[in-house]
Amino acid sequence: MTITAHTAEVDSFSVHMSQRKVGGELLGRRTITLHFKPNGEPLRHAYLHFLPGAQGKESTVTGSTIAIDLPVEEYERWLHLLQTEAPLTFAWTVDESKMDVLGVSMFTGNEPPGEGLVDLTP
Repeated sequence: MTITAHTAEVDSFSVHMSQRKVGGELLGRRTITLHFKPNGEPLRHAYLHFLPGAQGKESTVTGSTIAIDLPVEEYERWLHLLQTEAPLTFAWTVDESKMDVLGVSMFTGNEPPGEGLVDLTP
């Protein structure tokens, strides 16, 4: 097993809402697509699919794209962070031998404590 960790700064994002049939049942699906600033990493996009009952069970990595299924309950948290914070860094860990995504995260840069609802970061 070869595990590698990567990071990229989020440049922009888009949101897609859809319905699809899974096993005869119509399920809502929410997708956030992250677009990254070039930094030498081959990855350019991440597709975060938020589905009922998903817990990272399905994931893929290709040369420039990562896709992972996440619990639908997490959608609002990810969207809120994208809408309210900058800059944001996305991180992912991959088992290179299986091209399997082991984990993803997103985080802010350093900010002063207690800045309130209005971002005063220069």
